[in-house]
Amino acid sequence: MKRTYNIQLKVSSTEKEAIERNAAKAGMTTSKYLRTIGTEEGKVIFLDKGGYIPKNLIEINDKITGALRNGQISDEKGIEIIDILKRIMTAFVEVTEQLTAIKSDSEEE
Repeated sequence: MKRTYNIQLKVSSTEKEAIERNAAKAGMTTSKYLRTIGTEEGKVIFLDKGGYIPKNLIEINDKITGALRNGQISDEKGIEIIDILKRIMTAFVEVTEQLTAIKSDSEEE
């Protein structure tokens, strides 16, 4: 068995919550998550950290819905665009989940 060592880290409560949230998203313990991002370069990919893509997709959806409501576009075209946006949002969530998953050869704690 490999010898292990402890490292203590001081963080704010906000930072602690973010680390724990990111570890949970990656399906890892906090220790495993920090070891992985600290030692395995290229194993962690964060996509759209600020959430700009989903925010913009929601904004576009709202504008299309408003244009539909105001009669600025036809019902048929508006429904078609909204359906496409929903598919894009679903695909984005799937891709984000896949890309933020940490790929590690050793899943053992």
